[in-house]
Amino acid sequence: MMMLKRSLAFSLGLLFLGVNAFGDVWYSENFDNFKDGDIAGQDDWKTAMNQKTCQIGSEVKRGDTGKSILVSENTMVTRSFEGTHDGIQYVSLFTQREKGEGTMLFYIGGDAIKWGGAAVFNISADAAINALDGTTGQKVTQGKLGEWHHFRIVLNFKKKTYDFYVDDEQVADDFGFRGEGGKGGVNPSLSWIFFGWDHPTALTNYIDDIEMGAGEGETAGKPQAVSASDKLATTWGKIKQRL
Repeated sequence: MMMLKRSLAFSLGLLFLGVNAFGDVWYSENFDNFKDGDIAGQDDWKTAMNQKTCQIGSEVKRGDTGKSILVSENTMVTRSFEGTHDGIQYVSLFTQREKGEGTMLFYIGGDAIKWGGAAVFNISADAAINALDGTTGQKVTQGKLGEWHHFRIVLNFKKKTYDFYVDDEQVADDFGFRGEGGKGGVNPSLSWIFFGWDHPTALTNYIDDIEMGAGEGETAGKPQAVSASDKLATTWGKIKQRL
């Protein structure tokens, strides 16, 4: 009986840790329930830098069903988030670059939108993926046109640095925040995401499955076959059968 109690305590402890890990996600959106058309005006998404809105559609999506965001020329959108998301935070998203000579821009931060970005990166016309280390840009890896790539950005708001992972491969280590006016060190926490292209040069790019949370986010973007609550219910049921 004592061994069973210890097993129960150990199992519930592990599940508690699992539930906490799932609970670290504070924003998750696959856009499947959005209306087709303008993303601006839905779920607090807004246009940015006096550009047009990106579009929601199902022409290109991850999987057999669902929707994604279409980013084209002269479209930029942003979404802000309430709360103090400081310390170590992550952003996970999937993106697919297609045709056009325009540059797909991404900014993530907590100071002035766009110019005060902490992590800044982009995808160029040949699908090269580039990132800023402070104010210095460099190619970090080569993507493929017409294929979905998973981006995970881990931001350390204490150190003012970020790591960048593409398809689970780390391509940037401790890159410095860009920050307001290129000075760096001004982002206190993660409070917005911003992307698009503010020029008339043609661009076709898709974004799907955005997730944000506290910590490193190692499981972000990976299939989760069983939820933490399902595991807890199943394990508790098995334990009760043995009592």
